[in-house]
Amino acid sequence: MKNFRLLFALVFISNVVFAQLDVPPVAGNPRATVTEEVGITSISIKYSRPDVNKREGKIWGDGNLVPNGFTTNSFITNKNTSPWRAGANEITAITFEHDVKVEGQPLKAGTYGLFIAMAPDNATLIFSTQAEAWGSFYYEEKFDVLRVNVKPVALDKSVEYLKYEFIDHKDKSCVIALQWEKLSIPFKVEVDTDNIVLARLREQLVSQKGFNSTNLIQAAQFCVTRGINLDEALVWSNRAITGNQGQRSYVSLRNLASVYEKMNRTAQADSVMNEALSLATAVQYTAYGRILISQKKADKAMEVFTASQKKFGDVFGVNSGLASGYSAKGDFANALKYAGKAVAQAPNENTRKQIEAQIAKLKEGKDIN
Repeated sequence: MKNFRLLFALVFISNVVFAQLDVPPVAGNPRATVTEEVGITSISIKYSRPDVNKREGKIWGDGNLVPNGFTTNSFITNKNTSPWRAGANEITAITFEHDVKVEGQPLKAGTYGLFIAMAPDNATLIFSTQAEAWGSFYYEEKFDVLRVNVKPVALDKSVEYLKYEFIDHKDKSCVIALQWEKLSIPFKVEVDTDNIVLARLREQLVSQKGFNSTNLIQAAQFCVTRGINLDEALVWSNRAITGNQGQRSYVSLRNLASVYEKMNRTAQADSVMNEALSLATAVQYTAYGRILISQKKADKAMEVFTASQKKFGDVFGVNSGLASGYSAKGDFANALKYAGKAVAQAPNENTRKQIEAQIAKLKEGKDIN
């Protein structure tokens, strides 16, 4: 009975200790999580950061801290059949919110254990469904879902604590690099941003958010900017005008016209834009005229600026627009005339300085657009 009580006490104490355990990471390897988004897709890496600790030249390669190949002792086989854990302590875990491609190979959304098998001139990245074990001691190949080979890159400066960084960030891709000592191991992640965003927009626009005309316009403009899904963008644009919460305004009509423009339905675009201008302010006339200038439609822009002048007279929005219009046509004398009027009517100091800078360019015979 005495022995039984002692055993029970030891078990109880053990359970209490483990239940309350909250101590710094093993060997002082700080825990870290790094997260970024590509488009609207979140990518997160949770890992521990070993340091070089005066071991320069002794980190990478056979006989060093991270030797080549599968070298970690496996608790399953009792042999060196496991890859490096790509960090310290617990498994390095990487999470993708949506499906991605890693080095051109598809990988489903989810959380994966990230392992690396080094070689003299390349590194094999291993993505495994084992994402919660300690280190790679329980690694088994049967849980691998993807392996890709990448080329390590030498670094000019030593990185003391291992880190993961998002580099070469683009709209539909990024490069993630493990960096430690004087070596970087980069791998490219690609995301189908357009279709992911479209799927999310469709979900949101059948919810309460779809009763907001501003949201409908924003969704349509995403499609116009990308040149995708224009038929549905047209539906959203019309809903922004005629739906339950629709608004017939310059903004909503200009948006509809931009969809027609992108679809090369010029007659409908012009008709809608004429109605939009009937509701426009002088500043909106000017903004539209400058869009036309950017599209190399200087004559059409001058028609818009002249119509604004007839409607609003001698005001800042009109005169700054005319300055842009005449400048686009190379008539710097008239551009200077209207820029001079605009500078005297500037609504604030920053705007006044911008117009003064334009005047300086015009005096040099340079287009201000």
